[in-house]
Amino acid sequence: MAQEAPISLFPPTVAPDTPPATEGDQPSLPSERAAETPQVEGAGAEGIEIDRLGELDPEALGILDLGSGGMGPRVWAGSARPLIEALVAGLPADIASPTLHSLAARLLLTSAPPPGGGAAPPTGPTVADALATVQKTEAGESDFLRLRAERLYALGALAGFNRLLALVPQRVEDPWLARAKVDGLLLAGKESRACGEVPSGLARYPQDLFWAKAQVYCQFLAEQSDQALLGLDLLREQAPDSDLAFFTLANGFISGTPGAVEADGLTPLNLAILRKTGGAVSPETVASATPAQLHGIAQLTGGDHAVHAAAVERLAEVGALPGERLAGAYAAFEFTDADLADALVQAEKMAAQGDAVRGRALLYRAANRENMAAAKAEILRAALLSAEADGRANAMARALTPLLGELAPSPELAWFAPLAARTLYRIGQFERAGGWMSVLRIDGLKHPESQAAYDELTPLRRLAGGTEPLSAGPLNAESAAAESPAAAEQRLLALMLSRALGQKEPLTWNQLARDEAATSRPLERLPSLLALGDAAAEGKRGESVLLAVEALGVAAPADSHPLALGYAVSALAAVGLGNEARALAIEAALAARL
Repeated sequence: MAQEAPISLFPPTVAPDTPPATEGDQPSLPSERAAETPQVEGAGAEGIEIDRLGELDPEALGILDLGSGGMGPRVWAGSARPLIEALVAGLPADIASPTLHSLAARLLLTSAPPPGGGAAPPTGPTVADALATVQKTEAGESDFLRLRAERLYALGALAGFNRLLALVPQRVEDPWLARAKVDGLLLAGKESRACGEVPSGLARYPQDLFWAKAQVYCQFLAEQSDQALLGLDLLREQAPDSDLAFFTLANGFISGTPGAVEADGLTPLNLAILRKTGGAVSPETVASATPAQLHGIAQLTGGDHAVHAAAVERLAEVGALPGERLAGAYAAFEFTDADLADALVQAEKMAAQGDAVRGRALLYRAANRENMAAAKAEILRAALLSAEADGRANAMARALTPLLGELAPSPELAWFAPLAARTLYRIGQFERAGGWMSVLRIDGLKHPESQAAYDELTPLRRLAGGTEPLSAGPLNAESAAAESPAAAEQRLLALMLSRALGQKEPLTWNQLARDEAATSRPLERLPSLLALGDAAAEGKRGESVLLAVEALGVAAPADSHPLALGYAVSALAAVGLGNEARALAIEAALAARL
């Protein structure tokens, strides 16, 4: 069945005047990457497209162009600057949706003229534009760059944040950006580069105690003990109560004693000292840490490694770290041969004792060394179910991707096929998921449980672009009356998401009109939804992404109203983000246990 353009869910008075995207302006990532934040580790300049004169405008700086996950030079075209600044400032740090988290980070990292600056010049800025930009920069006007950087830092998009700040010209006088550049490098474990920024910061902002403390830390690293001790004494005299955790950790640095720090002392500088002294944080600290702090905790070498791995899990869940980092964190655990040989039982015991992270690491290690397909599948199943129970399903799915690839879909593994398919749909590997669906369909000819599992997964296959339409639901009034409210709401959500993706379905709204479940959940943030409809209809890509995040909220998509999800999916598709729209739809379907 051919797929049509997205079916509008907007009010009937709203209709797009022109197509929002053209053939040469398609920012959507491939489907298997649609829910990932592009990883930009390293010092290379790939993905940066900045004209020599364009470099003079710090507000337009970015590290992503259309070819590397950016959203295009016209991403802010037509949007009012005050509105965009308010929406960017309101981006929450704890966006639970990997798709929306990735979209927000990519948007903030895109190289594009700021909103309110008119259309992007077709051939780059002129000399007059460059001179005007220099005057603006010398006056300290780089507010939009700083605003974007602040939200990137809050989101925990550390790799992109560090790359972006590396592009900021020295002439930009912004105390926060100068300090944040050092903080980001410290959180990433790049001490030498961070210390290279300290002399300049100390000279430009001598009244800020941060730079004096950073100098003391860098002097200790350089084994300039006399200078460091002198600087520490001066700080104690000048501001003895300014940062008690820093002074305590500095004493540990001097004596070579591992330190510890409470949640309110988790500054990037203090975390760097903890890393160097082998210090530790508590498991409770990880639960309350911000995304930026989690990067520092993940870099620690002392204390319980399960604490570090828990931080990596949280970051990998929303795509702020790749699955490979979590696989590496799991691989760093040490287990006995006896534990590995009895991994299923031992992991269950660990989970019962409140150490589920260590249990998942044990299962990962055991699956890596298992050669028999059935045994490997059983271990992977336990790991995936443990992660789902703790809200770490996305993180675990990405960490286990290579191991899942080692298992060929076969009738002998039909019992594993439903979980394998669900996991692969979760990470956008639709073709591989289809292989496991085929196993269920074939096995279903002999075993009713496989056919039932296939039927349950059909909505996911449809949302992934499959040609098989959704089920029309109960065939008569008697079966409709026997259907649970939860099942009715799931059918409503599946229809809403599929229609938002532009797919025709035999199931109609009238067939669901008598279901109470559809009206049992309040529709929150209605003004944001209506604004989202307007922005998408007018092709305002950046504004649409920001309004989608605002309209769905931090808990999206698990607790979002079906209509809100439909608006968001349809709006993203309308502005040229079709793969991301599909990823969000599948994410919502998985959260609803479709």
